Amino acid sequence: MGNTLTDAIDLLKKMSEKEVVIALEKIRGIKAECEKDERPSKSTCPHCKSEAVVRNGHKRNKQAYICRKCRKSFVETTKTAMFNSHSGEAVWKQVIKDTVDGVPIDDTADNLGLHHETVFNMRHKILFCLEQEEKNNPTLLDGICEADETYILENYKGKKLPENFWRGPRKHGAKAKKPGLSNEYICVCAGVERDGDAISVAVNRSVASKEDINEVFGDRVSEKTVIVTDGAKGYGVLEEAGKCMIVKAGDGNKGLYNINTVNNYHSFIKEREREARGYATKYLNRYNSLFSKVYRADKTVVDDIYALLCDMDNRSHTNIESQTKDLLRI
Repeated sequence: MGNTLTDAIDLLKKMSEKEVVIALEKIRGIKAECEKDERPSKSTCPHCKSEAVVRNGHKRNKQAYICRKCRKSFVETTKTAMFNSHSGEAVWKQVIKDTVDGVPIDDTADNLGLHHETVFNMRHKILFCLEQEEKNNPTLLDGICEADETYILENYKGKKLPENFWRGPRKHGAKAKKPGLSNEYICVCAGVERDGDAISVAVNRSVASKEDINEVFGDRVSEKTVIVTDGAKGYGVLEEAGKCMIVKAGDGNKGLYNINTVNNYHSFIKEREREARGYATKYLNRYNSLFSKVYRADKTVVDDIYALLCDMDNRSHTNIESQTKDLLRI
């Protein structure tokens, strides 16, 4: 999806009052025609999964339905991530697109005429939904894959540090207090298929242990998976357990066994982090789920994420839950 909504808003801003009135009347007419369609847009009941669903008026400007089997009523967004939201599909898709593209929250809010906090809440519902989906249905790595770690400087963005904290607040772009690799860095384990999916998960401070590597990759590989690494001994735990085959970069066919693809994924993560001036460490795995989803993704990714948000499989969470539940604590 392009910037359809923001383009429409910009065009309306350039119109005369008379032209805006005419455009508004036409938009209302189009919406009314769409609402006359007798076919329900929701074909199953979110409570009992029955398909005996019929329209049942409106509730708070949303189409309401009733299930003839369990007799429970619901609206279009019941049990979805957009439950209780006042924004429609076009707004949500634009926020998703800006999230995918790394557009700052303030820019999205200005373009859509929304409050900063509204867009912040919407973005974090999107991120939380992506993270929960990755936890419930881990991405499977198949064929020849590459794995390596990258390191992100810890970040307490948006939080006021206590007076007795072990270090002072950093300015954007500041470096770690200690030289080299230290516990100020968060280790992110990443794995990438040569021509397919990618995953990244923050696991620990400093280096990743065998347990960390097994936690990230153990359920995401199979006997048919070949993982190319830089030779770190920790990955041997996967081969020892018979979960996959491990190959050291440079062994055998040097043109085949390299880790250039995963290094490119690392660069993608680091670039997005620089553009955002860092992500709060507690939300890092939320963003890792986003990066895994959008890296090398095609133009359907916005629609795919929107469909995930519309899934009535208990995706509904309050703003507080989406910003405080299952945070990264390391």
